[in-house]
Amino acid sequence: MDVCFLEGYLTSEHAYSRVAVNHLPFLIGRMPDSGLPIDADTISRHHAEIFSCDGQLCIRDLNSTNGTFLNDNKITQSLPIEDGDIVRLGDVELRIIIEHGKPSATADEQEHTYIATGNVLEKIARGAKELKVLLQNKQVKCAPQPVFDNHLAIVAYELLGRGTHPLLPESPEALFYIAEQRSAEIALSELFLETGLIEAHNYPQNVYFFFNIHPKEIENINNLYHHLDKIRETYPHTKLVLEIPEKAVSNIQQMSELKSHLHALKIGLAYDDFGAGQARLLELSEASPDILKFDICLIHNIDMASHARQRMVEMLVSYSHEQGIKVLAEGVETAGEDKVSRQIGIDLLQGFYYGKPGDRIGC
Repeated sequence: MDVCFLEGYLTSEHAYSRVAVNHLPFLIGRMPDSGLPIDADTISRHHAEIFSCDGQLCIRDLNSTNGTFLNDNKITQSLPIEDGDIVRLGDVELRIIIEHGKPSATADEQEHTYIATGNVLEKIARGAKELKVLLQNKQVKCAPQPVFDNHLAIVAYELLGRGTHPLLPESPEALFYIAEQRSAEIALSELFLETGLIEAHNYPQNVYFFFNIHPKEIENINNLYHHLDKIRETYPHTKLVLEIPEKAVSNIQQMSELKSHLHALKIGLAYDDFGAGQARLLELSEASPDILKFDICLIHNIDMASHARQRMVEMLVSYSHEQGIKVLAEGVETAGEDKVSRQIGIDLLQGFYYGKPGDRIGC
């Protein structure tokens, strides 16, 4: 059975949520008895409705004041709707979700949802349908970026993902923004990794390969363990380092257990973006990684920074070394940043100064 939902910023707190289209015709408007009542200034009392037409779901505008738009095109007649379409009513945006083979909507999904303000600023990310195609057709590529040691020898590559769908951005940040609204962030992350590990075979095998995961993957640690086990089984000899984003490093016990699991698989652990957010030394002492990646904010213009700032970074490097942690400087872009980074004892270096993602240096 196919079930249709409308997703958007549907609560008074503007949280992204969904409501089921649980009867037809399904009215959307300001009236409280609407299937989806929206108390917003730009919504008419009876604004639009979803209905069945020749066995297909369609939408039509009900002579609303501010119009109904389907994928940014104004509706002037009844039009069929598909999974991933975006409907705009006034300034309120909703995404159409059609799930195949799903049981009837639950009681929670059938409850009315209200928008409590007429100033809805959040916009729904475009490209959901295209992202679905990207995932199905594996339209991504890997752009490895070299990592150098203190003597400027290549010792690793970071496996960075890029999109290749012609109608979507290449940037992983932009793709994850779309994926997160469709609960597809883990699928996208795993596809980037799968593609990266295949690409790694075209590079020297005496170096390490850093790979990233999405913070959502840590929420189900057992699934992550299973995925890591499969990676090691598939690539038994590839030297790997898992990067955990700093914002995901909050549960010390969990990080300690993750490190143990990784070491049993002979995979290293790195904390990414250190210094970009709520970096704490407690995690470094109680659940220390193998490698600590200093965020670009600590490295940018460090050669022109005050003595106090340079001393602070140097002390962080020294503390890390005392804990047995190697330090990697991200975002090195100038000769001056390179010089100071090496002078203060940073072990590993990465950035445009040495090579951009995809540059085949040392191959």
